[in-house]
Amino acid sequence: MRKLSAFLLLVLLLGLPGMALSARAQGGTQVTLYGLQAGSFPAISARMDVYDAAGNFVTGLTPADVTLLEDGQPRPLDTLEELQPGAQFVVAINTGPAFARRDAYAVTRLDTVRQALTDWTAALPASNADDLSLVAVGAADLAHANAAGFRESLAAYQPDPRTLPPSFDTLARALDLAAVSDPQGGQKSAVLFISSLPDTDEFAALQNLTARAVQLKVRVHVWIVADEDQFTIAGATALKDLAIQTGGQYTLFSGPEPLPSPETFLAPLRHTYALAYTSAVAATGSHSVTVTVNAGGKVAAAEPLSFDLTVQPPNPILVSPPSQILRQPPDELTADLLAFVPSAQAIEMLVEFPDGHPRPLVRTALYVDGQKVAENTSAPFEKFSWDVSAYTTSGQHILQVEAEDSLGLSQVSLGVKVTVTVLQPPPGWELKQNAAWIAGGAVLLAGGILAVVLTAGGRKRPPKRRTGSRSRNDPLTQPVPGAGQEPHARSTRWARRVKPSPAYLVRLRADGQAVTSPPIPLTGDEVTFGNDPTRATNVLDDPSVAALHARLAQGPDGGFTLADEKSAAGTWVNFEQVSAPRRLQHGDVFHIGQVSYRFMLRTPPEKTGPRLTPVKK
Repeated sequence: MRKLSAFLLLVLLLGLPGMALSARAQGGTQVTLYGLQAGSFPAISARMDVYDAAGNFVTGLTPADVTLLEDGQPRPLDTLEELQPGAQFVVAINTGPAFARRDAYAVTRLDTVRQALTDWTAALPASNADDLSLVAVGAADLAHANAAGFRESLAAYQPDPRTLPPSFDTLARALDLAAVSDPQGGQKSAVLFISSLPDTDEFAALQNLTARAVQLKVRVHVWIVADEDQFTIAGATALKDLAIQTGGQYTLFSGPEPLPSPETFLAPLRHTYALAYTSAVAATGSHSVTVTVNAGGKVAAAEPLSFDLTVQPPNPILVSPPSQILRQPPDELTADLLAFVPSAQAIEMLVEFPDGHPRPLVRTALYVDGQKVAENTSAPFEKFSWDVSAYTTSGQHILQVEAEDSLGLSQVSLGVKVTVTVLQPPPGWELKQNAAWIAGGAVLLAGGILAVVLTAGGRKRPPKRRTGSRSRNDPLTQPVPGAGQEPHARSTRWARRVKPSPAYLVRLRADGQAVTSPPIPLTGDEVTFGNDPTRATNVLDDPSVAALHARLAQGPDGGFTLADEKSAAGTWVNFEQVSAPRRLQHGDVFHIGQVSYRFMLRTPPEKTGPRLTPVKK
């Protein structure tokens, strides 16, 4: 009861004679910032309305007229665009017996109201983008229609105001429609409430609806339909207060007064500014943004808008880094370790943004053992070339990549181990490298010695041959050795016999045919296969071959046994996987991963034919 008395006192004060009809505050320039969107961070957008002291929308602003502050720090505008998206306008008609009163021409007040709205919609251009709705007592709601649909629905509304009791439920339904958030992109909402006077017991409901409209930031304009002598009573004052508190305008209509066109309060609502800027927020938390506008020398600031952001540094990831890089000479004559190949290794990375806000990159870097070896400051940021030409010894190294985004946030990836294996030159590489010079020198030396011998021999007189020597050298005159006697052997002290290998390997192609390279003799007690020169004697550059893949050893009896060294691709003999040491036979084909060989004995075993065994009868 006490709250109702206070409300009545307020409306009585507002109804004092001489009060202005406009409910807009007559202060200075007003700036409103709303509709902030941070989903495309760091790009942030918002809508801005600027009204002058008379309530007119201020047009023609440029980025130079607007100062944006983010967390108190100025940020330049990327764009400022003036838009005309139209307005969302809801007309709510709360009829009552007062609408049935006729003028001197027998026209009811409801017909006059209908005609005013019809004339207004008929004058709208075809390009008008207003979103129109109609709510009335005793009729179904028309929601989000164009001007033609609105006129059609309004013409079909033919109630008998004398029999329809007024209801403020029409205003509640109108606010529900106006509360639809941004139905066509940037539209602002307004309600025209055309009503007869409320009863005293409806003041509390009207006060609640006023508070809701203020909360929704929906302007409610009011046409008060009543007799002229009722414009100062409490019911009329309560409707005036609805318009004043929501920022709308009210009009008193008893019949002869002209009704204003809704265009007077819709025109300012059809405009808005769309602004965008690039955020500099680099930390997770709550942040604020506001604008200050200089409109023709009148400076005004908007209330700050708050928004929450989760910001995390970019996450760089190495893409399929090599586990091993094998540096070897490009040919048999190259022994300079710095000339080994490859001289560079391509490294790729990708960058993820765990906060869900992709941002431009400004720098990426490649680190080896904690030292920066490559850097990108322009696109493409995802590729590096690692210079490995200076690695002359084998070793293990740690690779990491770093990414820095446009906010200055950076992060280094976890380390990945990469082994650089340098294939050292074989013994005697100096002789091979200088083989041509050595051969040439030997030829010259031999030629010189021969020349000296021939020269010295030419100076001596040849001795007189005796006939006896000829007979001794004649094979026909030589004695024939008897039985059991050995012929005289020639001296072989200058000959050196090389021990032949008992077996050898023939490299095979994928089709099973032998390659053109010479066979590999098995002269030692053991041969190891793998792709790591530090662990294998027979190095195979094939991705299916493990670092130490298999072992071929010669036993005391001269036989050869092949064993797998727990490789991933396995070792196979005659297309059967080797699970235990396997003795090789002449002609066996075995695979080291995908590399195949044929095992051959120097002295193949004799082929035995079928034997006939006589049958005793």
